[in-house]
Amino acid sequence: MKISEIHTKLDRRCVIAIRQHKGIFDLLARMNEVIPAYVYAEEEKTYIQLFFPKSGKPGQAMTPVLSRKDLIEKRSYYSISERINNIEGMKSIGELLDAPSVALNNTYMLKDELFLDFRFHSKKLHELNDILSTVIGKNQNFRIAKLTHARNLRERMEEMHSQTPLAVVRISIPVPLENPLMKYIAESHADTVAEIEGRSVSDGGIKVLLYASSSLKSDLVRAISKDDNVYETYVYEKSLMEGRKMGNEARIPRIAFFLTLDGDRLYDTTFVPAAEADEYVSIMMNSLMADHGSHPLLEYYSELDEELWKWI
Repeated sequence: MKISEIHTKLDRRCVIAIRQHKGIFDLLARMNEVIPAYVYAEEEKTYIQLFFPKSGKPGQAMTPVLSRKDLIEKRSYYSISERINNIEGMKSIGELLDAPSVALNNTYMLKDELFLDFRFHSKKLHELNDILSTVIGKNQNFRIAKLTHARNLRERMEEMHSQTPLAVVRISIPVPLENPLMKYIAESHADTVAEIEGRSVSDGGIKVLLYASSSLKSDLVRAISKDDNVYETYVYEKSLMEGRKMGNEARIPRIAFFLTLDGDRLYDTTFVPAAEADEYVSIMMNSLMADHGSHPLLEYYSELDEELWKWI
């Protein structure tokens, strides 16, 4: 199964807006630009990394932001990391990230509102409604901006690419057959596509959504939809955990992250900001080499173009 073929599996889309208060969020309220953001959870704390493009002349409202001592400068943007201290906001974000089948498409700030754009399976609409009903209509800081059918991968990536150029990096390693789930999939369901939702880490590890062409019969996964062969699991794979940590520290957002199998190799296909793609390659190659003891191979490296959509 190709990565581009899984877009029909998670068939619903929801966008929620959560108003943030104090600190940098009061400064952002004076701005009219969409600010790309990367939200992730770590040790029961929720953080937001904000990315301010260097292109264009910064307005007066940006001056206090760019003067902060914790500002990190990258090639194409400045980045600031802020902990979300709103207890109710943290709780709701964490519940949404951990909800069955939820996969984030995009996160961004517009003025003082944090927008979370995510996909989920229609069979989990009740669970999502239960979470949203605890805050929507009861808290003025939360609102639903959109609840519709999901868009395909190409539409999502090209929209983001128009705002911040993206690149695709594909790296391969030998299939780690010491992992029981990986061994099962490699032997019985090798055309399965795994989508890694690395923004949230629960007690079980990193969330992984599995899109198969036939039923997965394993106690290591739970079914999201047996009709659509969508499954979910949590893993503590060392290379995933280390790559996630190093990416966060380097302030490189992973826009989308997939694993596929071909023969005896496991392929990691990741969408990242184009200007930081080479640094991401260096981080991942070093991490994978240290973890697996074998040389990973860089298989593909390119900005988004027409050729990409012919094979992905």
